[in-house]
Amino acid sequence: MSIKIEGFEKFVALGKDNADAIAKSGAATVKAFEEISKAQQAVVAKNVEKADAVVKAIFAVKSPAEFADLQGKLARESIEAAIADSRKLAELTTAAFTAAFEPISARFAAFQALTKHAA
Repeated sequence: MSIKIEGFEKFVALGKDNADAIAKSGAATVKAFEEISKAQQAVVAKNVEKADAVVKAIFAVKSPAEFADLQGKLARESIEAAIADSRKLAELTTAAFTAAFEPISARFAAFQALTKHAA
């Protein structure tokens, strides 16, 4: 004997779709953390190399005027690099959060459409 409850299939499908959306969101979150971590590691590696070059350049200075010029150049380069790196990481983070929340947002939109249709 089979009992059919009206709307039960839609309810089950809604639950399955929600579970799929959560799984996709979780996978996107893991991928996003991996990408952000790789980008941060690249920044750290670049900064270590830059620090090594800076130390060598400072020890090669032969006069106070040359030191002052080098100091100004290094400060300017450091600020520009920090701004560029911060911008890149911010863009990466924004894209990652957007990708992670997109499946959930789609489910909210589908649920809203379902409730509007039912009303």
